Amino acid sequence: MADTMKESADPATKVEEAAHFQQLLRELAVSDGSSGTDGGAENFDQIAYIIKQILQTGKEDVFGEQLSMFISKKEAEIEKMCTFHYQEFVQSVDQLLKVRQGTITLKDKILDLNEQMQASGSKIVSKKREIINNQHTLLNLELGVESLQSCLFVLDMANKVNASVENRKYYTALKMLEDLQKTHLRPLMHYTFAKYMQEYVPIMQENIRETVLQEVQTWLVNIRENTRAVGKLAMEHVAIKKGKAKHKAAEMIRGVSISGSSMNLGPVLDITANEEDDDNFDVDVKIDFRPLYQCLHIHEVLNKRNELRAHYEEKRRMQASILLTQKFSFDEGNLAAFQVYLYDVVGFFIIEAAVLNSTQDFRSRGGVEGLWSNAMDKMNEVITDSLQDCRNPDLFLTIKIAVVNFIDTMASYGFAITSLMDLMLSLLDRYAELMKSRCSDEITQIIENDEYAPMIVNDQAEYDLVTTAFKLKDDSRAKNLKFVSKEWAANIRFPKTLPFSKGFPRICAATKEFITGFYRFAEGFEQQYNEMDDLLKKSLESLLAQSLNSSLMGKIMASNISQVVQVFVNLEYFEMACAEFEQLLMDMRCDQIHESYSVYILTPELPLNRISHKAGQIRLQAAQTLKESRSIAEKRMFDLLNMKTDDFLEVADYDWYTGSTSLSLDQPADRFVRFIPIYRATNIPPASHSSYLDELVEFMNVIITSTLVNLPPSMRAQVYQGAFKHLGSTIYGLVLAPDVKKVSLTAIDVLDKDVAFLEKFATGVGEGKLGEAFAPLRQTVTLLKSPNIEDILNSAIRDRRYSRIKLDQLATLLEKMKGDTSMFSKSTPAEKAHRKSVETVLRGIKGQH
Repeated sequence: MADTMKESADPATKVEEAAHFQQLLRELAVSDGSSGTDGGAENFDQIAYIIKQILQTGKEDVFGEQLSMFISKKEAEIEKMCTFHYQEFVQSVDQLLKVRQGTITLKDKILDLNEQMQASGSKIVSKKREIINNQHTLLNLELGVESLQSCLFVLDMANKVNASVENRKYYTALKMLEDLQKTHLRPLMHYTFAKYMQEYVPIMQENIRETVLQEVQTWLVNIRENTRAVGKLAMEHVAIKKGKAKHKAAEMIRGVSISGSSMNLGPVLDITANEEDDDNFDVDVKIDFRPLYQCLHIHEVLNKRNELRAHYEEKRRMQASILLTQKFSFDEGNLAAFQVYLYDVVGFFIIEAAVLNSTQDFRSRGGVEGLWSNAMDKMNEVITDSLQDCRNPDLFLTIKIAVVNFIDTMASYGFAITSLMDLMLSLLDRYAELMKSRCSDEITQIIENDEYAPMIVNDQAEYDLVTTAFKLKDDSRAKNLKFVSKEWAANIRFPKTLPFSKGFPRICAATKEFITGFYRFAEGFEQQYNEMDDLLKKSLESLLAQSLNSSLMGKIMASNISQVVQVFVNLEYFEMACAEFEQLLMDMRCDQIHESYSVYILTPELPLNRISHKAGQIRLQAAQTLKESRSIAEKRMFDLLNMKTDDFLEVADYDWYTGSTSLSLDQPADRFVRFIPIYRATNIPPASHSSYLDELVEFMNVIITSTLVNLPPSMRAQVYQGAFKHLGSTIYGLVLAPDVKKVSLTAIDVLDKDVAFLEKFATGVGEGKLGEAFAPLRQTVTLLKSPNIEDILNSAIRDRRYSRIKLDQLATLLEKMKGDTSMFSKSTPAEKAHRKSVETVLRGIKGQH
């Protein structure tokens, strides 16, 4: 079918296709002739494109015919061109042949000329070669001399290096070795000795490093031997300055003018020079740091500073470990080993501070602080363990003084002392506990051995001891003691009796010693005032409230009334002593604050009005505890006195029907102690009152004149009043007793005489209106003996005459009198009227209730 289509194709189409292919071939020919490398690639792409179109359209034959025609046409053009230029080519070949002949002739001439030149210059060449050889020889000689000089210079420098090392000029030796290695040996490396020397330079540098390192090691050993002397010197220096500061502070507080020089301690103590500002203070300990500085410099040059730092830190850490693990004991109270221990630690860290301050990037502050922190932990452990079994507070105080000096010294060099202050606070706790325990034992012993009798002072020396322990008061104008005046004290007559017992001033002295001892230990803790005051106040409260008060409470429970009275008096004075203790606390705290200002901020610019006490008022709660115990002692005193009174009333044998009394025959004869009566309470014959009252009055005489005489007047009046009230109420209770069924008027007459006897005795005591203690009994007796018993029912008369009568008790008594039928069986009209009045009163009383 394809052939049919080809045959039927239009001739005109074939002509167009032939023209088209001819055009393509011409374009290809033109582009092929004019294109370079890049154009060839484009032409190739164009050919590929044309061939692709021919193949796709199936015109291969047509294109082949046209290509053959194009080739034939081009061959004809080439042949025509060659025919046109052939004559010029022939002419050119002839000319080339002529040039060849001239060249051969010229070559022959040049060869002849060359032979002539060679012949004429052979002598010059030989002379020239001789000259060159001579120049090479001279150059070699010069090079040999120069090399020999260089070798001699290097060898001379090597000798100088050895000499510098022998003379300990290590830096000079290192610089020469560096010059040899970097400058002088490099040109000579083709020599064997230079290679050996180049290899020996690092060995020599290492030898120098080891040498200076050994010198540092020797230096470390030497300073370890001098550490103790440095520490002792520094601590003595700080102690002297602190003492001077305190002295000047005391002068300032007293208003004395002082020099305006600063009293602040410097941050660094110069351990190699004399202190001009301290009299009689000569620093005779000198430490040469040059070995360390030289070693540090050498290691810097060798770029091995870090290795030296690590080596130094390790050696110092080992020395610190050895130093801090020293063992000492306080068993025998010997502090020499402990003091040496503190000297060693101070000296060690002073040297560390000197190295830190005199070098850069060598001894790091963090490393020194870490070593110091470890040292403080170890010191805390060693000191705590050494004091574990110590029970002597005086030894604690001595140790504290040494440690505070240590703390002040280290603080002056800028070392942190927080952990040491914590240690001291813990030691302060233990010291306070030991002091409290010792003082408590002492107080307990004093209370147990006290005679519980008013103290008798025989001379002025004893009196001064008492006033030192407790500020006595002046009794020149009153029986009660007021504060002692000098005029009165000068006129004291001995022996003198004081209200309290011997144990009181001894306990006051022991308590004050406890307070002052605590503040002696607390001196130097300027930043911990609150903790110290709280601890002391807590310990003092415990000492007074537990040890003192508890021991006194044990004595209060005794059955000896004189002992209880004396304890009561002592308790009153202990309450007053609490005020002295409070004032002593205030004074001691002020002294501590003044001392702290003297050491740290005492300068001329600081006004004295800044040095004041701002801690506030101190109040001891133990005073209230003692007051409460005094109330218990007061009650116990009343109870014992009432018990004694009850003992006497137990022997009273009233016959309430017949109206007589006698001693009970059931009581043993030795129950009563016969006393010589002091007060004559009445002129009534002994038969006019009950006989047991004589014994009672004799006992009361002794109590009043001996046991109760030391009580304050107001307290004595209360005791008397309470005792007489109890006596009156007890006697009243006898007649009201349930076992008493009948009471006669005769018995009322006997009771009237007993009451009158007791009233006269109470009035004779002379302590206020003691007779009123029997008012209820007196008014009752008066009413019963009155012809107008009905007056009790009249409120106006009752309030005026019988206000102390209790109607229920009166009713009970009237019932007993009413029940006595025999009393009225043969009664007179007056007696019958009296009985009628009794019944009327009873009805009236019952009507009111």
